[in-house]
Amino acid sequence: MSEVIDIFKTPLYFAELKLDNKKMASYCLSMSKKDKGRHLSNIGGWQSKNLKGAHKPLNQLFIEITKHIGIFNKTLQLNMSDKVGNIWININGYKDTNAPHIHPNCLISGVYYIQTPKDCGNIQFRHPNYNCFQYDWDGDEQQGIKFNQYNSNEWWFPSLAGRLYLFPSWLTHYVKPNGSKEKRISISFNSFD
Repeated sequence: MSEVIDIFKTPLYFAELKLDNKKMASYCLSMSKKDKGRHLSNIGGWQSKNLKGAHKPLNQLFIEITKHIGIFNKTLQLNMSDKVGNIWININGYKDTNAPHIHPNCLISGVYYIQTPKDCGNIQFRHPNYNCFQYDWDGDEQQGIKFNQYNSNEWWFPSLAGRLYLFPSWLTHYVKPNGSKEKRISISFNSFD
């Protein structure tokens, strides 16, 4: 008898939310005119400081994020807080991007896409052993390798308006450059105890 078993897995959660993205986009753009923002993983574009206080146009999104963090925690059988610890806005124009990064000292991280024009850049996730894969398992489909969840060093998922992604904060991720003349707008956040 022989068998392949999965001994380590990396979860990625997504949900489609039905929210007023147009109203939220307008609010986020107005916020970018009032605040200089900050530079963390963003290369170009604008990233707000952590949102504090009331942000009424974003309230329903905050409720949905909390609900879905709870579902994700339960699915993973984690006994952690469903609360959002910090949250911020990202606005990326033409060629703006976010460099590969993690969110240290957090448990669950996520992003919700508000406005995503065509060719605005997908979100990419790197295998936790990305550096080893680059040297030891670096094949391509022309060599007969069919990429799958065992042998891929990266996965990409579409940046789609209305989509929420949740993932472990230690998972390296980045966003490809925006190839559109229109702005890509998203909200990112962390959950931690």
